[in-house]
Amino acid sequence: MRLSSLSLAALLVLSAGLLAIGQDAPPPRPADGPPPQQGEPPHEMDKPDRNDRSRRGRDHREPMSEQKVRESIEVLRLIDPEKAEKLEKHIGNNPERIGHALRDDFPHLSRFMAMRRYDPEGFDLRIKDLRLTRQSQLSARRFYEANEAGDDALAAAELAVLEGLVAEHFDVRQQIREHDLAQLEQKIQELRDQLQDRADNRDALIAQRIEEFVEHDKPDRW
Repeated sequence: MRLSSLSLAALLVLSAGLLAIGQDAPPPRPADGPPPQQGEPPHEMDKPDRNDRSRRGRDHREPMSEQKVRESIEVLRLIDPEKAEKLEKHIGNNPERIGHALRDDFPHLSRFMAMRRYDPEGFDLRIKDLRLTRQSQLSARRFYEANEAGDDALAAAELAVLEGLVAEHFDVRQQIREHDLAQLEQKIQELRDQLQDRADNRDALIAQRIEEFVEHDKPDRW
């Protein structure tokens, strides 16, 4: 069951859940969150924020209300339960600080919150995407450690788990693309309908525009 370094590297890349295929910007992690445990791969959310100047510029924003902080943590709980629980423990002591941490280190959380309300199907799919990314990374690490330790039985078991996770992740990514494509097609149809409506009302729209020019020196943009 021992694999070469090249084969292991390929599996680790594969286990990231096909992240290179149309990946969205990865959600960051809480600023004061703990480092990964020994043997645990870095989470996509555990990458440091390199834009410190931008962060300092955001310090003067209006603080999030405690209710908003709790709503944000509830969404975060679906993505990373451990980090959400750690943040939640400190809400009572300093909700404003937790709000800043959520805004600065989870900038995509607001997008998820809006999606949860207006696009629940897309929200569920992207939550699955993030979970499977994390699970496949951890599974790859366990496989790597078992393989390095020469435990062929454990390595074989972990490899089977990894194969299942990556296959499931691929299917979820396909569903996300199908969902996004359906939304895009709907938007295109709406634009075509608007275009046709303007064509059907050409004379009336031209007369309306002329009237605007007559009544105003600088009419609104057409």
